[in-house]
Amino acid sequence: MVNSYYYSGNRYIPSSEDDRQKGFWLGSAAYSAILGTTLRWAGRPFSKQLQKEHAQNHLYQDTFLKSLEVSGLDKKGVRIIPMEFSRIADDYAKGTNACYVPKEKLLKINTQKISIAGFHELGHAMNDLIGKSGKLLSKLRWPGRTIAGLMSYLALFSRPKPKEAPKDFKDHLKDNCGKIAFLSMLPTVFEEGLASYKGIKLARKSGLSEPLIKNMKKLYSKALLTYIAHAVGMGLAVGASSMIMDYYTRPKKVESADFSLFS
Repeated sequence: MVNSYYYSGNRYIPSSEDDRQKGFWLGSAAYSAILGTTLRWAGRPFSKQLQKEHAQNHLYQDTFLKSLEVSGLDKKGVRIIPMEFSRIADDYAKGTNACYVPKEKLLKINTQKISIAGFHELGHAMNDLIGKSGKLLSKLRWPGRTIAGLMSYLALFSRPKPKEAPKDFKDHLKDNCGKIAFLSMLPTVFEEGLASYKGIKLARKSGLSEPLIKNMKKLYSKALLTYIAHAVGMGLAVGASSMIMDYYTRPKKVESADFSLFS
């Protein structure tokens, strides 16, 4: 005998443990595959150009170091930490990444390899310390990423109801979790774009030549593409995993002609 229940005059069979396990693993696999493929595809052009920039770092280094004073960020306590002197062989020391740490007002970067990226990181500092729109976007980044993560959890662990059942707030969240995950990532995308815009303006103000600024724009456009891809990939990944879980775990409606099979 198969356990079943009635709702609004219709008979339903709850999902089995095997179906729930299958949905979880297939949903998780789809999530990882979609997000991983999207990030690798979008990140490759940026990584390739950033590696090439190591050879012409000297063209940017002096202007970048001068730009801290030009921006006035030095008076606000912002400091540059030259990661080439670090004893820790991480991505910052290797020159494959750079970052601005708002709480400490520190810019971590290998100034002997990727000074070209430093203007963008100073743009983050300007967002954090100067101007209302930049500050707002900076503050929305991590809550947005947290919400996107919660949507991933909801997609994989929330049990769907029969389609005819009235929906509460949680049901509406699950039905739209992919869209919400995408929208939650947009503050990060906009804040990154604004940091690049301010970084380019700062580079020009600091005296960097137009051919080098043109090259910088190419790099920053490729970097922004990775964040756009992350937002799109997150939305698609969460949406796909939710659909897979729904398919395997939503209670199955039993047609009246088939009632005798389960009694």
